[in-house]
Amino acid sequence: MAIGSTRGKRRLGRFIRPLVDRSGMKVEDVIRETKVSRQTIFRMLSGDGLARWPSVSVVLDVVGASPEERTKALQLWEVADVDPSGVEHARDLPAGYLRFRLDELEAVRERSLDPVFVPGLLQTAGYAEALARAAGRRVGDGAWSARAAAERLERQKVLTGDRPLEYEALVDQAALLRMVGGREVMREQLRHLAAVTARPNVTIRVLPLAVGAYGAQSGGVHLLDFAEEDEPQAGYVEGFTGLVPVEDAVVGVLSAVWGDAARLALTADDSRELVESTLSSSRW
Repeated sequence: MAIGSTRGKRRLGRFIRPLVDRSGMKVEDVIRETKVSRQTIFRMLSGDGLARWPSVSVVLDVVGASPEERTKALQLWEVADVDPSGVEHARDLPAGYLRFRLDELEAVRERSLDPVFVPGLLQTAGYAEALARAAGRRVGDGAWSARAAAERLERQKVLTGDRPLEYEALVDQAALLRMVGGREVMREQLRHLAAVTARPNVTIRVLPLAVGAYGAQSGGVHLLDFAEEDEPQAGYVEGFTGLVPVEDAVVGVLSAVWGDAARLALTADDSRELVESTLSSSRW
């Protein structure tokens, strides 16, 4: 399967689009002058595809790019694609989730808000498999439950290594109380949550039931930050078929929603105590 939109492709598109605008040409003019297909041009500018360099080069010629701009475009083009090995188990899942996984591989910081379940980066194999069985019809892949654990473990590698992702998770207390996979699965999951808080790059904070309603109870929220200062933050929301990217203009709203929820959440220490007390309660 071909890899679709990547952060690098979108950066290349964001670089070329102002050159087109500066030239005074319409996109239709560029298509006519370059003889490059309409689909290729639109995918190049949107970041949904990576054209061959000769196609990119002729576009740069037509819009009057300077030698310095051509050099910059070539540098962006050379690193626009990604190594798909890091998302091997997600490559045939919905396009929105695949795009999220590719962005997550390159992020330096992630903030999530989960009002229903334990977030994927913190799920155990048993918990992930149980969720996948329940979501099988929605995902449309009967074999997904058999691969869910492997996909989650693959994804969780971003939390370890030489440059681990800085992760801040807001989790609704309801996720600690909802039976997923049976009692033993839940005990294992809660033990894992308590243990993972020892990692210096992971912060888990619980939104207690007592806070009532808050802004993101309709679905999960994920916000990704990248190392480059000129790279915009990426935002994703949980939809019926999985994570869906939002427009840049909406990312600020999601960040504000996350911040509002964070002000309602328990501290990290109090959250760990709540997880441990839930684990030791008669419920599990």
